[in-house]
Amino acid sequence: MKPQVSIILPYFEGLAWLPRSIRSVQEEQGVCWELIIVDDGSRQDPTAIVKSMQDDRLRLMRIEHSGKGAALNIGVANSKADIVCFLDQDDIMNPGRLTLQHEAFSRTPDVDVIYSDYERVHNDGRLIDRFISRQASNTECLHRMATSVGLVSMQTIMMKKSIFHEIGGFSNDIQLTGLDDAEFFVRLFAFGAVLKYVPGFVQKWVLHGQNYSQSAAFQETRLIYLRHLSDLARNNPVLQRELPHFRYHTFYMRGLFYLENGMIDEAISELTKVIRMHPFKLNSYYLILKSLIIKLVRRIQPMI
Repeated sequence: MKPQVSIILPYFEGLAWLPRSIRSVQEEQGVCWELIIVDDGSRQDPTAIVKSMQDDRLRLMRIEHSGKGAALNIGVANSKADIVCFLDQDDIMNPGRLTLQHEAFSRTPDVDVIYSDYERVHNDGRLIDRFISRQASNTECLHRMATSVGLVSMQTIMMKKSIFHEIGGFSNDIQLTGLDDAEFFVRLFAFGAVLKYVPGFVQKWVLHGQNYSQSAAFQETRLIYLRHLSDLARNNPVLQRELPHFRYHTFYMRGLFYLENGMIDEAISELTKVIRMHPFKLNSYYLILKSLIIKLVRRIQPMI
């Protein structure tokens, strides 16, 4: 039987979390599904784990290390369903997610993309917080991405494969890994896909201390992401208007990361750029003052 939904799981050195993610999909009922696990050239071979599940709905593919975007594209290209969704190797699908969102497509056949709500939890299951979205236009979704917390996320999106192909899938730029989803959403909103919000907590994002988004390498990815957006904005007036907000957010988040991780000179450099961009946002002054105080204390301490 042809699956109704293909779930794409990009895998890279995540053996500790993979069984839990797979089991969360196996608990889904009411929808015919397939789970395509794309091993992006990992040293931690997931073959034994996938075989131990003894489930012919699981398909494992292995590619040379090419980045998350390329792995997602390979998964979609080899999927059998007309509708796809995505699951990170360390995330957890909530029971009933596939039924909730797939039925929404049945009720509204003109819709391209369904999105919902998600939870953030610690690795041991303790709740961090819940993110509740709402119905919004493409323009508003793009503005929220540029200025605040996005209304659409990889944790909740389900989409027709046709729209995925129309916007060109994910970027194959390996340097964009970690923000491939954000760049994808920018193109999705700019393209004018038909979006539908369906309330419900459909997935869990898991904090475990090894999340790539918490790493220093991710801060360099922010600059690659900004470069991609600058290229896209050349032919899109709406994105051109939002680009200054994206730039501000990029350097603000880099400065905040460096400050929180004790890299004071780097923090001061990034926060100075932020203040030049928006000299009337007081929070930036607070952060740079905090950075300067820390730097001064470090200089004084050896003299005491």
